[in-house]
Amino acid sequence: MILWGLMDSPFVRRVAVALHHHGCPYERRPLSAFRDFDAMRAANPVGQAPVLTLADGAVLTDSRAIIEYLDALHPATALTPKDKTLLRVLQLEAVALSLADKAVALTGELTRRPAALRDPEAIARLQVQIAGALDWLEDRAETTPLAGRFTRADLALGCVVTYLARKHPNRLGERPALLRHARWCEALPPFAAAPFSMAEAVAAGWQPETLEERS
Repeated sequence: MILWGLMDSPFVRRVAVALHHHGCPYERRPLSAFRDFDAMRAANPVGQAPVLTLADGAVLTDSRAIIEYLDALHPATALTPKDKTLLRVLQLEAVALSLADKAVALTGELTRRPAALRDPEAIARLQVQIAGALDWLEDRAETTPLAGRFTRADLALGCVVTYLARKHPNRLGERPALLRHARWCEALPPFAAAPFSMAEAVAAGWQPETLEERS
């Protein structure tokens, strides 16, 4: 299998962690959806990551679809529970993935768009959405793992909290439950085998926020 995308992305990284969790060997093509847009479109018509090319050449896009496919292939190590914890897992995963989406969008606004062309209202809305999701998740991350064992909710939350800690630490703030959960995730072998890459982020054009942008 081939995984397309950069390891600063919470979506690409969660697929990589899932592959390690299930014991699936894979190659990676470290392409940026921005810098390598045309090359990414060769794998995904909309040019987004992650993309997983299977051994037979079939292609899967979207991290949720990929996680569900891997679960179906490896039921013994499935990340989706089949007991009463399923609702909680899906609720937490949904908000964590929405948080990741808004955090990546904010990165794009602050990194890709010239300052003179930024939309202050759009940025403010993203900030409110990020803060709201973080508060909601902080209130519900009282246990580690989140639902008795490592699930897709832990996977999504661990990846997005590390993303924020590395790229937008001022927006993550003092949220001890989320930081405790992220430390637990990062100590797991599948996370350690697929580390966040700041080097890939910088190579793709990411820069730290300025003091003005942090307000």
